[in-house]
Amino acid sequence: MKWMTLAFLMILAPGPAVASPWDPSDGARLEFDVLRDGGKFGTHILKFDRDGDTLTVDTDVELRVTLGPITLFEHLHDVTEKYTGDRLVWVGSRTKTGGKWKTLSVEAVNGGFNVKGEKFKGLVKDSIIPSTHWNENQMRQGFLFSTETGESLPMKVTDRGIENIKAAGRSIEARRYDVDSELDASFWYDAQGRWVKTAFEAEGSKIEYVLRKLPA
Repeated sequence: MKWMTLAFLMILAPGPAVASPWDPSDGARLEFDVLRDGGKFGTHILKFDRDGDTLTVDTDVELRVTLGPITLFEHLHDVTEKYTGDRLVWVGSRTKTGGKWKTLSVEAVNGGFNVKGEKFKGLVKDSIIPSTHWNENQMRQGFLFSTETGESLPMKVTDRGIENIKAAGRSIEARRYDVDSELDASFWYDAQGRWVKTAFEAEGSKIEYVLRKLPA
C-alpha cells in the first residue's frame, strides 16, 4: 500500500516551536488499533528495546479485511531498526501484500547506506529516517526512506500547529502535519514528540490510528 511508504518535503507553517524528537525508554511501546470506517482493520505496534548504547525498534503491522472465513485483503509489514547512539546502522523488513512477500535490508557503510530493496538497490548517500513514523524528524526530511521497497519518494508536508485531539482515551495537545501526495494523510505528535495519531482516506475508506495508551 502506497500510504505505508510516505516521503516528505517540508513546508513550514507558522506555529509554536517544535519539540525535540522523542527519545524512547527501554520497554516503551506504541500500540495502535487501526480502524477502517470505524470498524476493526488491524493493529500497528512498535516496541523499543535498549541495551547499552544500542536501540532496537521492532514494528509489526497486521491489516486484514475478511468476509466470513474469506480474507479479502491482507497486509503484513514487519520492520527492525537498529541504532548505535543516535546513528542508524541497520534496517530489515519483510512485507506481504497480495499474497506475495518482499524483503528489504539496509546497512550503514562508508559514505551512506547499502540498500537492497524490491524497487531500489544501491547506495543512499543521505542520512535515513525509516518510514516507521515514530521519529517526528521524518516530517523535516527531504524524503522518507520506504521500509517496504527501499525507495525515497518526494512529498510535501504542511505543519498545521497544535491541536486538541483524543488519544489514549483522553484529550491531549498534539502537533498536526498534513501530507499532500498520491494519498493525503495527517500525523499528530505530542509535546514529547511521541506519535499519537494518524488519519487518512484510502480507496474510499476512512482509516484512523487510535493509540491505546501513552508510553512512559
